[in-house]
This record gives sequence, C-alpha cells and structure tokens, in this order.
Amino acid sequence: MVEVYYYVPQDKVNISIECGLKLSEWYEKEVQIELENKKCICALLNPRDDMEKYRSSDYRCLKFELYPEYCYVADKSLYELGLQNEAIMKLYIESIMPLKDYIFGMYRLPECLVTSTVIPEQISLLDKRLDSPILFNNSEELYINNVIEDFKQEYDDLNDRLLFGFLKGRATEGELEMIEKDGNNFVAFIDKKTYRTFTVRKP
Repeated sequence: MVEVYYYVPQDKVNISIECGLKLSEWYEKEVQIELENKKCICALLNPRDDMEKYRSSDYRCLKFELYPEYCYVADKSLYELGLQNEAIMKLYIESIMPLKDYIFGMYRLPECLVTSTVIPEQISLLDKRLDSPILFNNSEELYINNVIEDFKQEYDDLNDRLLFGFLKGRATEGELEMIEKDGNNFVAFIDKKTYRTFTVRKP
C-alpha cells in the first residue's frame, strides 16, 4: 500500500470518511494513461504540496492508503502550461508513470493520479502532529534542491552565478547599486537602504 493525501472541504469530511470517494463523482481530470483515457482523482505525495489548503481552516487533509497499481505520478506544472500549449500537454502525458517508479524530487509539482474509487477503509483523517513522518518539507523545495545539486556537479561556480543573477536583478529594480571595473573579476553590490555590501565573482 502507498500513502497519498487529498484535501476536501470541511463540510465533506465526514461523508468522505464514511462513504469513500467514488471515482465517477470525485474525478478532476481525464487523461491518457497507458494508451487509455482514465478518470483521475488528483492527490498529493506530500500534504504540504498545497500550502494554501494545508493552512486553511476550510479544508481538511485525508490520507489515502492505496494499492500502487491504481496510482500514477505526473508533473502538474506541465499540465498547467499544457492547457495553452499542445506540445507541452504531450510532455505532461509523457511524464505520467506508475507511482512505484517515481523518485521523490523528479517533478517540481508532482500529482498522484488515482484511477480507482477510494473506499472508506482506505481513508483516514491526517493528524499533522501524530501521523506518519514526512521526510521532506514539500516536493517543490526538494525538486529545486536536487536541480541545484545536479548543476553544482557540472559548474563549480554555480553559487556565484546564482547570486550574481539575483543581485543584478535587484540592481535593475533599483534596490542595489552595482559597481564593477574592467579587468576585475569581482562585482560589488551595495544595498541602498542598509548600505550592506555584497561581493561576487563575475560569471
């Protein structure tokens, strides 16, 4: 069994736990999975992947314990972009894989596509304090950290590149003063409010 998470409105909590979630009533999208169009309930791999609902008093988080053969993972960020772009939607379809094959951190916004009805025995109310420990803060943070670590293997100066890009952006917005000199490998940025100075190497 695998654990995934799903938010329901506060007034739907009791009926969801008592009666389950019928796929035909709760599905949110229909997508092509293994050459077949399937209705899907879109769950999360981490309850903090939707911080708005995680913090909201209008929603409660349910924990599903499901058979993995009914669960797939897809890159939701590609779906959002694909609504306006057919080529990107094709990439979304290609991103779909069985949950058992997914490695945490592969996708920035992973969604778990549940292709079956969820029966009451598979549902419990998530207790944020006492429930199973979540091994990472959220999927987006894990993804970004993984990408940065991958690029660090290739670029020794990645931190300088990232810092330079960030500070130059703030300078363009007028928050910092940028000082550079021809022939010098360093650039200084001065915060116009605090007068703090940041020195980075030119990428």
